[in-house]
Amino acid sequence: MSAQKEVLENQSDPLVSTDIFRDVAGHFASGVTVITTSVDGKPYGTTASAVVSLSMEPPMMLVCLNKSSSTHDRVLESGTFGVNIMAQNQGDTAYAFAKKGTDKFAGIPWTATTDEVPILEGSLASIACRVEETTVGGTHTVFLGKVTHAEAFPGEPLTYYRGTFGRFEHDSVEKAYAALRQHVLQRDTAVGEVLDPQELAKTIMSRPEHVRQAMVRLETEGLLNRATDGSVTVAPLTAKVAQGFFAAQAAIEIGVLDTYLPHVNDDQLAELQAGKTQIEKYLESPDSSDITGYIDVVRNFHRSIISLSPSAQLLGAYEELSTGPLWFSILPEGARIKMLDHANLLKLADAVLAKDTATARDAIRDHLDVVNEIAAEAIEATGGSI
Repeated sequence: MSAQKEVLENQSDPLVSTDIFRDVAGHFASGVTVITTSVDGKPYGTTASAVVSLSMEPPMMLVCLNKSSSTHDRVLESGTFGVNIMAQNQGDTAYAFAKKGTDKFAGIPWTATTDEVPILEGSLASIACRVEETTVGGTHTVFLGKVTHAEAFPGEPLTYYRGTFGRFEHDSVEKAYAALRQHVLQRDTAVGEVLDPQELAKTIMSRPEHVRQAMVRLETEGLLNRATDGSVTVAPLTAKVAQGFFAAQAAIEIGVLDTYLPHVNDDQLAELQAGKTQIEKYLESPDSSDITGYIDVVRNFHRSIISLSPSAQLLGAYEELSTGPLWFSILPEGARIKMLDHANLLKLADAVLAKDTATARDAIRDHLDVVNEIAAEAIEATGGSI
């Protein structure tokens, strides 16, 4: 028997085992999507990574679904499907739709297109399609769909690699940025001193290229200065710059309350109530030495307010404006507690729980006046900058 004939006769045999192929194929990093459809008004969905844009003219998508999936059968029945591209904070959603035999849409807000295709809110992007053609490949059906609806939003994608949901390297850059920002605000490198990316990478356990990217962001925030020779130094903070940070945070918080407070749900109210209860617990012992714990409680309460918005980027922007580590490293304890401002904080908490946006706005503005005054006095006492 010739070698060619032997190969042909053995073509029906698997070339590799299923376990080996699964492991090797898992080394391909992909995006994560939830494929949705509906039949008689009932939504169906499943998590999938075998998705690709097929054509630009006309716009078409290719989706592969396992024939054992109930969503697979409903897509065949309805003739439509949606591709919901998961954002990096939607890992729980992706897990929920990967399970079988559960109410996958429980607690997950969604809307429907004119073709009644479910679109999951908070997704990085959503595409609705009408099935144009199908073909079978092994255990899966390949659906070719013509795009009828498409929209995208700011954010970063959720990824899938070797059986685990995760993020792109962007996450490492974010960690470097957060660590370097803390380093600068705590004045671990003094004002005017040159920052060395190689040494900083060792200090904050990052990579030099990530440190350099973080330094660029901190320059745009006014926390670092770059000289004509390319060297980067820690910038002094003036009262005007500090007040700009405070005002921007207040504007974000007011904007979130104006937009989302009227629509707050019971779970969000419960979280806000828990935050207020924690604040009151600390205020019952004003002489407590646990100032760090109190700061964390206050910070978490403000995070809960900003998180009324579904935008993770908005919360990120709010936190990037924080200069807390600086103030709590230079101010005496009494001034630090005053900067947190008990009266206006409780006024804000009560107003938020009552869904009273006008009173909440007043509390934020009154608090802004307090922190501006304290910051200006502290900076003046140190010679005009810190």
